[in-house]
Amino acid sequence: MIRAFLVDDEPPARARLRQLLVEAGGVLVVGEASNAEEARNAIVESQPDVVFLDIEMPERRGTELAASLPEPRPFIVFATAFDRYAVDAFAVAATDYLLKPISRARLSSTLARVREQLSKQTELEREMVAASAAQAHMFARTLPAIPGFDCAASTLPARAVGGDFYLAQPLANGHFSLALGDVSGKGVPAGLVASSVQARLETMARQAEWNAADAIADLNQALTGTIETARFATLAFVEIDPRSGRLLIVNAGHPPLIMMGPNGERKLVSSTGPALGVVGEARFDARAIDMPRGGVLVTYSDGITETLGPDEEEFGEAQLAHAIERHRQLGAAALCQALVDDVRQFRGTTPAIDDVTVMVIKRL
Repeated sequence: MIRAFLVDDEPPARARLRQLLVEAGGVLVVGEASNAEEARNAIVESQPDVVFLDIEMPERRGTELAASLPEPRPFIVFATAFDRYAVDAFAVAATDYLLKPISRARLSSTLARVREQLSKQTELEREMVAASAAQAHMFARTLPAIPGFDCAASTLPARAVGGDFYLAQPLANGHFSLALGDVSGKGVPAGLVASSVQARLETMARQAEWNAADAIADLNQALTGTIETARFATLAFVEIDPRSGRLLIVNAGHPPLIMMGPNGERKLVSSTGPALGVVGEARFDARAIDMPRGGVLVTYSDGITETLGPDEEEFGEAQLAHAIERHRQLGAAALCQALVDDVRQFRGTTPAIDDVTVMVIKRL
């Protein structure tokens, strides 16, 4: 049974294609969407085998959506009334191209091609799909509700399994901890270390006696003895006191966190200690910051700033800061999405080379 997802801004076109697929048999439609933004998250969650995708849609074209999907990507079949888009379709490795109005014979040929490619998938590829789904479930869709704050996070792995991670949870002292980490390397090895770091940090945060700097030092010492010497992890850890609005930040070799005040004033929170897993006896300091009402703190993985555009220029920290300034009036979830969208738009159809993760903390 082929699991299919339909994306078209015209409901009659989706209804027609759905009926043709039912008549063809052996196809289960697992979801539909009328635009690229709605489709992307639904595709990642439903894990279809194939996406039937219109190219010319409002706001974002289908080719941009196809290029933005994380690995392992489903097979892509473009369906459009304009044959001039054929070259664009195959530039993003489309499986096939259907010209509207779609004929039964042409669709049957496309489904046969999809079935053939599905049958060629190796056991390893199927395991990668399962690993990707398992890792996705480790990330909370929404972060805990923190009084006086609005928080959100989003991640986009470059491969099926990524080395970025984030977490958020309440602490025994009434505070809340939020963290974003990035393990060196990509793929399954980085993903395994990321899962280990995330689990250790979550366990430590449940302890009654809590000190952020000491906890990160303990985590570093544990990692130094258990991961290979060539691998390390950077970590941005934030402890929030919701009563006072004070933040304690430990930056373990991570890119600078960007704090922006309500009037656009900017402050960077650079490293307060080395990356994790490098020096066993390393010391980590916690930096205290009083977050102003209306302020926003953004932490991110270097996959954002090191994203390459078509001309091989990096997105960079300056452009990220400008994007935060431009979108800072949005809520945390919308701001996360806007920043990720800016990175996708900058990248265009250039393949992703690193995981992209961003976390936003706003004081209301």
